[in-house]
Amino acid sequence: MEAGDEGIDRVVDSKDLQQQSKAFGKLTDRVEVRQLDSSRAQSVLFLSKFMLPLFVELPLALIAASAEVEKNAIILRFDFFFSFIISFL
Repeated sequence: MEAGDEGIDRVVDSKDLQQQSKAFGKLTDRVEVRQLDSSRAQSVLFLSKFMLPLFVELPLALIAASAEVEKNAIILRFDFFFSFIISFL
């Protein structure tokens, strides 16, 4: 092997290492993006599982309960009104 051949081998090895480094960098970038996507998906799952019932279903249940209370109050008013009128007959 001549001295010039060693220099060529080093240049080729250096270029190969640079290409491998770039490929590895792209791969790690993709892994990071997938990890972020996974983290976002887990956040959405958490929100849909725990926060959605708190901020959507609970107020809807309160509205329904309020409507039920109002209905019962109207029935009681009518019962009282008609029993009051009947007491005079």
